Amino acid sequence: MKPPLIPPADAPDDGPDRPIRSRPATDLGTPFVVTADASNVGPVIVDFPRTRGYSEPSTASTPPSSPPTIAGLPPFELRALRITDAGWGAGWELCPAPPRRSWMDGHPHAYHCLPLVVANQWGWQIHCPVDVRIVWDGSPELSGLVVELDPVYQVTIKSQFGQGIVTFSPPWMFRTPPGWDLWAKGPTNFWKANCVPLEGIIETWWLPYTFTFNWKLVEPGEVTFAKGEAIGQILPVPHQTFAEARAIEEPLSVEPELMSQMASWRDERQRRSGQRHQNHLMYRKAQDVDGHLVRVPVPPVGPRSCSTATDSPEDPQAER
Repeated sequence: MKPPLIPPADAPDDGPDRPIRSRPATDLGTPFVVTADASNVGPVIVDFPRTRGYSEPSTASTPPSSPPTIAGLPPFELRALRITDAGWGAGWELCPAPPRRSWMDGHPHAYHCLPLVVANQWGWQIHCPVDVRIVWDGSPELSGLVVELDPVYQVTIKSQFGQGIVTFSPPWMFRTPPGWDLWAKGPTNFWKANCVPLEGIIETWWLPYTFTFNWKLVEPGEVTFAKGEAIGQILPVPHQTFAEARAIEEPLSVEPELMSQMASWRDERQRRSGQRHQNHLMYRKAQDVDGHLVRVPVPPVGPRSCSTATDSPEDPQAER
């Protein structure tokens, strides 16, 4: 039996307006999937006999469905099903997002902003497996963007959509429980000169194929990604976030207790104005608040461990 052809990542279904793929799908030989969810102590290899455009009949009695409200959500579990860890699939890493950012290390006062530090840690980051150099001439064609890298990765890091967009296709199919989407984005509170990450919300609780991470060059020029650099971050998002949602604007006076607390906060800031240490740390301390987060307990995806030695201490505010 001829092994099926599986592309490293699928874009939306082909249509008359979609650019032709610059390269054909890659023959991976005997296909397999490695589950790397935290509930397993080791990889589980299963047969994956599928070809593009074909899927076996589902054995499920009913199709997947999302709970109608957030109240019915099951606990979140990320499952990263690895398509291959050889060839184009080698060297990619999926790790809990670290609290530190290099630009914040250069301005340590930034770590006093706990919302920044918590957002840094929220989710998992995907690290580039190879050094990449991208050059865009400003044209919208696929050929207008040239990607220079180890030829092994040409099928998974390339110009796929045109418009100065470079596409990264990590070797995982992500699965989440019913009602949990994934927000695929660039690394939080991180940027690159002349290059911005595109973002999307993906219904990974039913999606039977992979998705890509994309960066858009703003102006013609050159951009590089280093081996080990984060090229994306994934965050869990309730699918029914806006089910039965409302948005209301009212004067602050309708909440007298809250208005009094805000006045106390304002007075404390004014009292500290001009002092050497102006940060009152009221948000960080969050007195009498249960469940306040200082560190985010994002579990590692494994069996593989990912060192974050360069990002220690784990709590960047601990020594400040």
